[in-house]
Amino acid sequence: MCLLVVASPTSTPKKKDLECASCNNPHGFGFAVITPNGIVTGRGMSAKKVIKRFLEVRKEFPNSWAMFHARYATHGVKNEDNCHPFKVPSDGNYDTYLAHNGILDIKISAGDKRSDTRVFAEDTLPAMGGVSALDDDHVWNMVSKWSLGSKIVVFTLDPNAKEQCYIVNEDAGHWDNDGMWWSNNGYKPYVPLPAYTWASSTKWTPIGSEKEAEVCGAGDIFEKYECQACLSIAFEDANPYYCENCLTCYDCEGTHQDTCLCWSPEKDRYRASKHTSAWYYDKEFDFGK
Repeated sequence: MCLLVVASPTSTPKKKDLECASCNNPHGFGFAVITPNGIVTGRGMSAKKVIKRFLEVRKEFPNSWAMFHARYATHGVKNEDNCHPFKVPSDGNYDTYLAHNGILDIKISAGDKRSDTRVFAEDTLPAMGGVSALDDDHVWNMVSKWSLGSKIVVFTLDPNAKEQCYIVNEDAGHWDNDGMWWSNNGYKPYVPLPAYTWASSTKWTPIGSEKEAEVCGAGDIFEKYECQACLSIAFEDANPYYCENCLTCYDCEGTHQDTCLCWSPEKDRYRASKHTSAWYYDKEFDFGK
């Protein structure tokens, strides 16, 4: 999915929105801020550290364009090298950086561990003539149609380019009232979905427990939740660590943040013991450590 936010001059994303975006897209983070001395960037696998650094740089340079990206991997390995934004090579070595939300139709050679976005930034766009090619209406329309369903953001200080900020398929995202453009709603808390009801006389076993529950009386109504990741059945009182927002349980392969669509640092403090099926509250857990 990924989440990409562009902050217009004098605007800054809220920390809580960046944290929520990072929780929902946990596979790497990065930013770029245009300054009088060049484009300052930062990337890493720790959301906590990257968000902190981004807000520090943004506070120092609030009057220019800035962007932040949280990755949900689709192509390429999950490492810092594949975190957005990516530097776009140019003959004059001018600062140009590109980030993307979506999936690009790019052929990646066997053994190439780069993501589709990284290949586009490092190979495809330079072959097209670099960022200044986007000033040509024909090229712009071609790239927009080719990447339909995706959004591409380019920051540049190339003097041959007419703009410093380009947003391809801008209409696929949205501007908020604070001057931020968001590629999707992945920075917002998820709204709880309505609960299901179930009437049965069969036995059931609570998730995370080997003790079988009592037989339900015929016609009795119970709140039923089915994990959308592992399809296990969870009842409201059977597993307090079941996410009622996105309908996934905390037992899915032991990595809830990879299945829960609204995982948060606080929720991850609840962990399964390595030796038993019991759950405990991890006071020492440090998000992004």
